[in-house]
Order: sequence, then C-alpha cells, then structure tokens
Amino acid sequence: MAHYTFGDDDRALERLRLVADAYAPVSGPFVARHLPAGAATVLDLGCGPGFSTELLARHATPGAVLGLDASAPFLDVARSRVPAARFVLHDVTTVPLPGAPAHAIYARLVLAHLPDPLATVQRWRGELAPGGVLLIEDLERVEAPPGCLRHYEELSAEVVRHGGGVMDAGAVLAPLGGRLAPVTVPAGLAAAVYRVNVRRWLDDEDRRPLWPRLRPLEAALAGTARDDGGAQLSWIVRQLVLGG
Repeated sequence: MAHYTFGDDDRALERLRLVADAYAPVSGPFVARHLPAGAATVLDLGCGPGFSTELLARHATPGAVLGLDASAPFLDVARSRVPAARFVLHDVTTVPLPGAPAHAIYARLVLAHLPDPLATVQRWRGELAPGGVLLIEDLERVEAPPGCLRHYEELSAEVVRHGGGVMDAGAVLAPLGGRLAPVTVPAGLAAAVYRVNVRRWLDDEDRRPLWPRLRPLEAALAGTARDDGGAQLSWIVRQLVLGG
C-alpha cells in the first residue's frame, strides 16, 4: 500500500476540512445524482475523518453507509462526526472489502495515494452487488497561477511519487471515461491548504533533504494565504460512474 503523505494529525484534519468545504459544490451534486436511491450498503473508501461520509449519509438510507480507512485516529473523529454511519479500520487496497457486495462505493481523492489506480479500480468494481455503482472523484490536473502554488504542485507530486502514488490519478483513469469538473477556489485558500502539508514535511526528519526547498516555499505560501491579489486556483477533477 502507498504511504499517505499528508498525515492524520490535527493539522491534517483542518486541511481536510478546508478541502471538503471547497469540494462540496462539486461533490454534492455528483453524489445526489448518481447514488442509487434506497441503496442498502454504501461504502466510503478512504473516508478519513468522515467529511465524505457525512456527504454520503445525507443522501443514503439511514444506516447504509460504511466508512473504511487505514487511520485509527481519523476513524475516531469520523465516528463522532457521523454517528449515523459505521466505520471499520481497513486497507482499501485489500479485497474483499467489509460490507461487500455493496450497492454503491464512493472514493474521493484516494487513488492518488495508491500505486496502481487502474488495477485498484478494477478490484473495487468486483466488490459491487449486481446493478451497483462505483463513484470516483480524483484529481486530473491543477490550474494554478504562476508562483508558489505551482512550485508546491511540482514538489507535492514528487513527494507523492516517492510514497508510491501518482498525484494526477484522474488522468490515469481517463481510459475509463467520466467527465471533468473544476473545483475553483481563491488562491489564498489553496495556499492555506498547501501550507499545512509543507509545515508537516518540515517537521518530518525523513524529508530533511527537501527542507532547503520547503522553507522558502512555506514563507511564500504564508504570504499568498494572507493576500492572494484576487487570484484563483482550479483543481480539475475527473468524476466517474462505473458498474461492476
């Protein structure tokens, strides 16, 4: 299993809250449109602290949603956040998945941290009940203004690759079809999200070779978070609806 580079501490939790808020206008309609009505079992893969699980629970039958994640601390947060759902500690690259066969499986921004997105998707499709759907949202590319946000994207892709993943997993999934949707945010918000990751890497002794690049990047992101001059950034997300 690839290593999740962004952690599961309090700073990571705040980062995921910001990301969930940013994605809500795109993910909400996607789930509402494609989640089967009355689905008896809905799996949220890589659910983390439960932001995506909360989204699913708003559209699913009560008690139908089961969140799976490899982080025990995040699952503790998720259980408090979404008491209507159930949660299980599980490596989502390993099948059978708890709760399978499922009527719906959802994965948002998970595949970038796994070593073989296409093969993983095929395994997940095998965990669907007849007529079930696999819903995926993953990053295709980033459209960022020049400067520190682009520099961060380059460095982050390098870090994720080192952990065994591929940052632009959505592009890898292009042969499966789907549609692209922009998640557009103020550059200052993106800088705040990115700065959390950079500060985490600056605290990580294993990242010491990157520290000379990270320190000026952290300072530049802090400046953009305070004043972005009205610039924007778009995360371009591939949304897929797949059958078994």
